Amino acid sequence: MGDVSGEHEPETGEASGALIKQLPLFDTSTFQTIMENKQTAFSKIPPVQEIDVYLAEQGMKHGREVRDQIQTLLSEIRADTKWISLEETTREIILAYIKSRLEQDRQALIPLINATGAVIHTNLGRSVFSREVFEDVIDIATSYTNLEFSLETGKRGVRLSTVGSLLKTLTGAEDAVVVNNNAAAVLLTLIAFAQGKEVIISRGELVEIGGSFRIPEVISVSGAILKEIGATNRTHLSDYENAITEDTAILLKVHTSNYRIEGFTEKVPATQLAKLAQKNGKILVEDLGSGALSMFSHPQLNSEPMVPQIIKDGIDIVTFSGDKLLGGPQAGIIVGKKAYMEKIRQHPLYRALRCDKLTMLLLEKTLIAYTRNRQGEQVPTQRMLNESEQAVKVRAEAVLSGLDPERFKLVTCESTPGGGSLPGTAIASWGILVNHPELTENRLLDQLRASDPPVIGRIQDGAVVLDCRTVLPHQIELLQKVLQGL
Repeated sequence: MGDVSGEHEPETGEASGALIKQLPLFDTSTFQTIMENKQTAFSKIPPVQEIDVYLAEQGMKHGREVRDQIQTLLSEIRADTKWISLEETTREIILAYIKSRLEQDRQALIPLINATGAVIHTNLGRSVFSREVFEDVIDIATSYTNLEFSLETGKRGVRLSTVGSLLKTLTGAEDAVVVNNNAAAVLLTLIAFAQGKEVIISRGELVEIGGSFRIPEVISVSGAILKEIGATNRTHLSDYENAITEDTAILLKVHTSNYRIEGFTEKVPATQLAKLAQKNGKILVEDLGSGALSMFSHPQLNSEPMVPQIIKDGIDIVTFSGDKLLGGPQAGIIVGKKAYMEKIRQHPLYRALRCDKLTMLLLEKTLIAYTRNRQGEQVPTQRMLNESEQAVKVRAEAVLSGLDPERFKLVTCESTPGGGSLPGTAIASWGILVNHPELTENRLLDQLRASDPPVIGRIQDGAVVLDCRTVLPHQIELLQKVLQGL
């Protein structure tokens, strides 16, 4: 084979000179003009220090609070050379644009008006607190406390003393443990009693809740062995009996709080499972999910089992959320037999999952309202879930007072418990239908979200409706002003 290396060498000498002569002459004056125009466009972009001063004058967050957002916006603006090159794009326009974008991209927690009708709205913080409860904890939260200190002995005390006593009184359980959420409550229970052992559960209860949190995955992470029984729609007592072995640690019931299976179905009553578990020396655990402590005034909401009834049925350990139907802070509540609670409390993972003092304070005040039968007044979630249709109508009429009757009308609607609680149930309610001659329904929702404070509504029968069941009493005038501004 011959030498072919020269075939790919670059051209030199006269040949390369000929190629250069064929290239068009480079117009340096054109290049200079382009660069000058670009520099002129970029000179419109205000420096960070000027942006900070402007935002401060507007009463907005500035400086290091929003530095990352500002840098991102400036990069976007520099990339849009066509826009910043326009004659009408001035420095003032760019500053106003930055202000507008920061208002739209608000990342800090701010109060808003929930007019969706979903009482326990997962994306809007679930349960809210009453001002009375919050004011009640200010003095304690801003001082040192006896969180883990015994005033009698002068030594270390028990963190759960007051909350535990209240939970025992309200549920009828022997003891209680509180962790940071219900997922943690389930995980800790499984790890404490079933690591390396079998957990028997009906296929119809292998639930998934928000954020792709699935019971099978929780069981796997705990180190327990999942043992599915029955069918999706029907599980019998014999299925549990036949599945129990020496390696079984827990019979697990998971309440399907965010969906409902209807039709040809069957599930085993808790009382029968309790007898079976006791007979075989196994622990019966129920993840109740939402968990309610008292009956509701609307009969359709009483389809869910109450925690005290579950304890009476003989369940050994019950877990439920503090910030759903209970209406308190985010917490995972574990109640049940004293010996089991003590073992959970002594597990090393408990320390990593336990609650801080503010959560314990808010939970304590929420539970005290229940012991005094004042949850309908002092726990907003309970108030909204139990409030009469007429009371909501009065609030809706108060919002409408002074508004254009052609644009805003009183309409009937339905509220939902929300938060993955009481699936398929609704409460008759009243809302405000919003008409706007120039905006579509989705654009109108955008406009409401951009208001101050933001208002979150919903579309019903092709129109925007603001359900007033979830509009808090102190927000009536705020909502009026927003609607007047439309």
